[in-house]
Amino acid sequence: MDLLILFIIGVCFTTVVFFIGRFACPRHDRVPLSEVDHVLLWTTLRRGWHAMGSFGPLPQHPEDPSGTTRA
Repeated sequence: MDLLILFIIGVCFTTVVFFIGRFACPRHDRVPLSEVDHVLLWTTLRRGWHAMGSFGPLPQHPEDPSGTTRA
């Protein structure tokens, strides 16, 4: 039963990543869902994974290397 729950969670997560990757692609480059083959599937999943990674927090860099801020 636990493996079934993990499988369902994995399928749901993969579906979310797929659709994030699909909508990260420009509209004129999207292929209809009926024409998606295994290469486009992996490419879209990769694009979605990278798009999700870009939502993370930005690193905090000081404006001046000496640590003083400009007024």
